[in-house]
Amino acid sequence: MGRTTSVGPRKPSRHPAGPRSRWGSATALAATFALGFAVAFVSGSWTSGPDATQRRITELEQAEARRDVEQVGALTELARGGRERLAPVLEGMAKASPPHDAAPPAAPAIDEVRGWRDVVSAEVRRYAETPSAGNGVNVARTGMRTAVEQLAAAVDGFAAAVTAPPPLADDLLTLAGAQRTLALRTWSVAALQLDVISIHAGKGHVHVYLPSGPGSGTIPADTAPEGGG
Repeated sequence: MGRTTSVGPRKPSRHPAGPRSRWGSATALAATFALGFAVAFVSGSWTSGPDATQRRITELEQAEARRDVEQVGALTELARGGRERLAPVLEGMAKASPPHDAAPPAAPAIDEVRGWRDVVSAEVRRYAETPSAGNGVNVARTGMRTAVEQLAAAVDGFAAAVTAPPPLADDLLTLAGAQRTLALRTWSVAALQLDVISIHAGKGHVHVYLPSGPGSGTIPADTAPEGGG
């Protein structure tokens, strides 16, 4: 009899994963990542989408409105104080160089001009800083700062006229008076702007116009009561 050889079950051979199986794993991983990214994007859109953006815009607008209300109040107080401080200076300038040639110019005393310079220079310094505010407040503040700077230039003109010989002195007085009138017109524009933004801020009308007299070309105050509107 021939020898019988027993053959057991064959063990499965282990072959390294082929290119196709590796490609399938990578594809599955990429698909999983893309799906997770899409879910995260959609979830984020629910919490930080247009609604959240609009809420943030509204918050910023409300903060700016509150800031402007505060700045309108501060600028109003500054302008009112400036009107009181500048009124005597303007009265003296009107005597030295009457508007519209209502009377011949008369040179002021040098000590009087020095007093004007002290008052106006201090006013210029008060407007040196520009706090953060909206465009409406910035326009009003810039107009008032420009006006007091023009008044400072007018003071320099009066000072030059005091020591100048005639007829140059009369010409300098006339030029200084014209500079004064430009300052008054500039201030009146800024005062109108402040009146408008004060109403918008809920504070009502504010009238901080400087005394200028008829025919000066300044914007007159309206007849609405202070605080009304």
